[in-house]
Amino acid sequence: MFDLLKIKLFGHQPVAKISDQLLDTLIERDYKSNSATVKTKLNTIHSDNQAGKNRIAAGILKLANKNFDTLDELIKKANTDSRDIFMWAEYPRCSKLGFDDLDDKQMKQIYLEDYIEYSSWLKV
Repeated sequence: MFDLLKIKLFGHQPVAKISDQLLDTLIERDYKSNSATVKTKLNTIHSDNQAGKNRIAAGILKLANKNFDTLDELIKKANTDSRDIFMWAEYPRCSKLGFDDLDDKQMKQIYLEDYIEYSSWLKV
């Protein structure tokens, strides 16, 4: 809720915070029969810290859309440049804008729509 207020008032894009428990829940939800294999694959993600690794992993799960066969390719992309995963998963509308000139109200609306979409996907 605080993130929604920060978007509406300040146009601040929130950064997803994915706990170990939430990540495990997302894996179970999307890959119940292959959850152990998915966890092993996601362990190959490169990041400086666990919070970053969890955020990248959640983005990969969202982008894979329950398709087990796309995980390896997404992990490879993430290990090349994790910013792509963040943009495509957490900020899909914003990532399509390029350098278009939009006023503050339009940007806040785009940030809000991206946030609502990602938050809805995270709900288990």
